[in-house]
Amino acid sequence: MFCGKFLHFLKKLYKEEQLKFYGGSVKFQTKKIFNKLIDDCYKTNWYSYSKKTFSGPVAVLKYLGNYTHRIAIANSRIVAMDNDTVTISVKDYKDKSRKKTITLTGVEFIRRFLMHVLPKGFVKIRHYGILANRNKKVKLALCRKLTSSPQYKERFEGLTTTEIISTLIGKDVSKWRISRYKLPLD
Repeated sequence: MFCGKFLHFLKKLYKEEQLKFYGGSVKFQTKKIFNKLIDDCYKTNWYSYSKKTFSGPVAVLKYLGNYTHRIAIANSRIVAMDNDTVTISVKDYKDKSRKKTITLTGVEFIRRFLMHVLPKGFVKIRHYGILANRNKKVKLALCRKLTSSPQYKERFEGLTTTEIISTLIGKDVSKWRISRYKLPLD
């Protein structure tokens, strides 16, 4: 159905002269060549492969977990590089997930890498529900209350810097005199 609708509207745009042809596709401006293209498109198999849907939330989280904290490619996957090419290891999913290496031009490697860089202003991980920054303190306090969890207090909350240092080293640093050359420890 998609094939039929797509080609119908493509022919309609061609007939209304609304298609623009650039570069190597200028040859399709000729009606005979364009009709040959349309005929070839009708002969092509338009069925796409669709994977089985996720089987529940655990599968979705497992899938997304692979992408949330990773970079585009780990250094360990870069096998070799020179002035013009980069060789990386990949899994060939069409060949029983066997590990293989492919060599790309430097430009193609960078293009593929940059496809994984988020646009300015986007963040990789967002928290929703009880972990949303907007309501985090209120929601977590409610969760602790409902689950009878203990309330944790920060060890150094409300203490001055001097009191924190004194607690950490076990000595009262407020009585120390700082001389120009030495700091008495007793």
